[in-house]
Amino acid sequence: MELSRGVYSEPEDTLLTSRAQQFLSAGPADVVDLIGHICSLPGAPRIVAEHMAQAMFSGRPQFGRTADGRWMLVEKTAEAYQVRSSRKPDTHSDSLHRLSYVVVDTETTGGQSMTYDRITEFAAVVVRNGEIAEVFETLVNPLRSIPPFVTRLTNITWDMVKNAPTFERVAPEVMRVLEGNVFVAHNATFDWRFVSNEISRTTGHQLRGRRLCTVKIARKVLPQLPRRSLDYVARYYGVEIHNRHRAGGDALATAKCLVRMLSDLSDRGCSTWGDLQSFLRVPAGRRKKRRHSGLPTPVTRDTTA
Repeated sequence: MELSRGVYSEPEDTLLTSRAQQFLSAGPADVVDLIGHICSLPGAPRIVAEHMAQAMFSGRPQFGRTADGRWMLVEKTAEAYQVRSSRKPDTHSDSLHRLSYVVVDTETTGGQSMTYDRITEFAAVVVRNGEIAEVFETLVNPLRSIPPFVTRLTNITWDMVKNAPTFERVAPEVMRVLEGNVFVAHNATFDWRFVSNEISRTTGHQLRGRRLCTVKIARKVLPQLPRRSLDYVARYYGVEIHNRHRAGGDALATAKCLVRMLSDLSDRGCSTWGDLQSFLRVPAGRRKKRRHSGLPTPVTRDTTA
């Protein structure tokens, strides 16, 4: 499945689908027994149970059916019951230069992706075969005010976004540009959380797939830099950032840095996805020293003796 090599989406789990997975973990089950258990409807008419199961599991790849029509968990039972293989391709051997990437940057109303804050601007730059293949960017109406300090940083004002589309309207185009590509961002955790939360909120789907953080790559590839901010990394590679702290400008600069980083990774023997994951992995036993707290601590022993 090609999408397993990049970003994809799937319906979010619900209480009923979670109960179904738990029930089917013991093996395939007849639809009447399955619906009877998860919906507390023992002995439901088969036609009703079939309709309910189809509505509940449609579009969810973890659920499948055996040759005789029983429902099953695809990944758990494929080998045990020899129904169909769910074995995924050996993605670790994928060549880094043959993968396609989507470099994302978001501007937001703040840093609280799980609660109050929303996206005000989204940009995605597709990198394919070492070249910029597509650029997509749009302002987004966050349906809430933009704090003054954010406006000072991004120059995005309420007047600029009040007539812009909401994320719900741009979600299909966002998913189109993301799907099948490795998700990349400078501090990828931040952008992934905002984008995946918006996708979940507006479409009911979960965002899944491979992610890369150019900050983490820079720490390994460019250890000589005093900082790994986008400004420092771009300056090192001679990449000019137009419209700093705007989604389009930052995403394009990050994409150009990514192309250079992939070349540097190749020079270090990282040619596959598996090589890169090993290269980025922190060696066992190598941990940051914990800072001692500056707060007063209780006295547990006599230190004056």
